[in-house]
Amino acid sequence: MAIQSFEKLLLILSDKLKIVGAAALFGMALLTGADVIGRLFKFPIFGSIELVSFMGVIAVAMALPVTQLNKGHIGVELFVDKLPRKGRLFFELCTETVTLALFVVITWRMFLFSFKLRASGEVSMNLHLPEYGIVFVLACCCVVLCLVIVSSIIQTFTKLKKT
Repeated sequence: MAIQSFEKLLLILSDKLKIVGAAALFGMALLTGADVIGRLFKFPIFGSIELVSFMGVIAVAMALPVTQLNKGHIGVELFVDKLPRKGRLFFELCTETVTLALFVVITWRMFLFSFKLRASGEVSMNLHLPEYGIVFVLACCCVVLCLVIVSSIIQTFTKLKKT
């Protein structure tokens, strides 16, 4: 029961993040289009490159958990498809465990990096926006991704036990 509630919470959270990511992607398109039109009339939008870059990070970060939930990441299954079901599940469990370890380290380092950027007062070049905020958002999305991977490991382990 608790695992199902955990999975439902992750599904809702990932869906909300996906909406924010889609909005950032839409904002990137609008801003880029407006900047291109502005450049035609010699009125480019100041700082548009920075804003598009920030929105790009947000769009990708917000999409990570839902992509993991949907198993939408690239995978080479040429070898794995030849394995029996138990072998495929074991291979999937190993892959998910290594992925979790990698993203735990990435998340930890992202938080440390955001704190370091905040302490140094580093800002973007043109608009002077604090960069630590974007890195912190990326780290928070990585936390959700790690939780999704934990959920996936639990599901795979359960399937493996039933086999």
